[in-house]
Amino acid sequence: MEKILITGGLGNLGSWLTEYIANQGYEVWILTKNFRKIITKVKYHLINCDLADFADIKEKLKGLSFDYVVHAGSVNDSFVTGYFKLAIDVNTLGTRNMLEYLAPLKVKHFIYLSTFQVYGKYEGDIDEDTPTTPVNDYGSTHLFAEYFVKQFAYTHKLPYSIIRLTNSYGCPKDMNTSKWYLVLNDLAKSAFENKEIILKSNGKALRDFIWMGDVCKVFHQLLQNTPANDTYNLASETTYTMLDIAHIVKETYLEKYKKDIPIKVNEKDITEYPQHLHVHAQKLKSIVQYHHTVSFKEEASKIFDLLGKKK
Repeated sequence: MEKILITGGLGNLGSWLTEYIANQGYEVWILTKNFRKIITKVKYHLINCDLADFADIKEKLKGLSFDYVVHAGSVNDSFVTGYFKLAIDVNTLGTRNMLEYLAPLKVKHFIYLSTFQVYGKYEGDIDEDTPTTPVNDYGSTHLFAEYFVKQFAYTHKLPYSIIRLTNSYGCPKDMNTSKWYLVLNDLAKSAFENKEIILKSNGKALRDFIWMGDVCKVFHQLLQNTPANDTYNLASETTYTMLDIAHIVKETYLEKYKKDIPIKVNEKDITEYPQHLHVHAQKLKSIVQYHHTVSFKEEASKIFDLLGKKK
């Protein structure tokens, strides 16, 4: 059985990856600072470790080697006090720490989960050749980390794939997730708790949303491919406005509870948002097979069920 290490494997997307990859027959190891066993349907090994502390990594991973590594551990809660330093320590230096530990271990494939926010662009056409000019700490720290991945590919022949992900969505595996601010989670929670959907904006902002189930399938295929030491966008290539998502949540709520609820937008927001956004993913689709799955209603319904259990 081949061994895979997933950093951040109990995070919002990481928990989806952990459950999916474990079901594919791999021996899964999770590196996390969150030691709660929130996934119970599959077997995996937990390593409680701080990515920002190289000494901790050496101590906790001593004697362990892995065939594959999915590095999904990062912090993107930019509203947290002192976020810049936290992002540098975890997203950038934490990535370098992992690379330094893994460099002599003959890993077959190191998959780095980056973000399309490295482009700093939210309109027009975006492909892998689009200039990277990040406009926030999250994008900047991931871009710096990408450079370290390429550096270790050159100095230590570490095979890699860099995946620039757009906006993934899916019902949290953990009720105590810190990611209730994500669009679908936030709107479904608003509908369930307030009996109305409240948008903080005018709802016109465009986003490329991709279902976490599709992300998991792509990562599994990447593990089976010979790495080309390259960078890829992972996107649905389909855009939605925030208001589009709100109407889907409203429709799901009506079907599930037989009650109609209002959508309230922020009338004070007069921002003129771009009319066109296309994040191209054809480069990735040339090496793996995936199709855009629309699962907003299914995931919104699962979020309602999750919140219902808490209530």
